[in-house]
Amino acid sequence: MAQFNHYLDVLDLSEVRALCMSRGELREYARDEAFLRIGEVSEYLGFVESGYFKYVVRTADEVERVVGLSFENDYVGDINSALAGSPTEVSVVAGQRSRVWTVGMGDFIELVSEKGLGYAMGIEVSLFRTLYTRYLDMYRLTPMERYVKILTMYPDILQRVPLRELASFLCITPVHLSRLRKSIARGGVANE
Repeated sequence: MAQFNHYLDVLDLSEVRALCMSRGELREYARDEAFLRIGEVSEYLGFVESGYFKYVVRTADEVERVVGLSFENDYVGDINSALAGSPTEVSVVAGQRSRVWTVGMGDFIELVSEKGLGYAMGIEVSLFRTLYTRYLDMYRLTPMERYVKILTMYPDILQRVPLRELASFLCITPVHLSRLRKSIARGGVANE
C-alpha cells in the first residue's frame, strides 16, 4: 500500500531511520504538544515511532489550518528551515500521544553530505514532488476526489485524525466533509 507521504515510497531512508534510532533520543509528546513552532529554526529531525503529527499554519484571523500530516514510520521537522537557518513557517504538533526518535539536524545534514549530492537531491526532489502533487490536486481534483484519494492511500485515517483536521487538510469545511461522507455512505461518489 502507498504511504501517506509519497516520498516514503520512492526513497530509501533506512539510514536516516537508523541515525535517528541509534544517535537520537526517544521523546514523548502529548496531544497538541509542539515538536516545532512557527518562527523557530528547525533544530531536530524526528522519526515517528507511534502517533502522528500535523503541520499547521495560522490564518490572519488565527484559524489553524492543517497543511501536512506525518504518521508512524515517517519523519517530522523542517529540513528547509534547518538548511537555510531561517524561521519555519509551520508548527509541527502532535495530533495524539506520540513517540519520536529525535536527532539534531546537524547530524542529519552530516549523513546526507556523506551520502553525496545525488542523495541530497533525491530527498529534496521527493519532498518537492510530494508537496507539488498536493498543490496541483487542490486545483485538478474536486473535494470528493481529494477525499477518496486520501481514503485510498490511508484507509484508517478516519480512525486517527479528527474530522475537523481532515477537513482542514482537504481545504473544505467540516460540514462539507460530512456531506461527502454521507454521499459515499449512500453509494455515490459525485463530483461534489
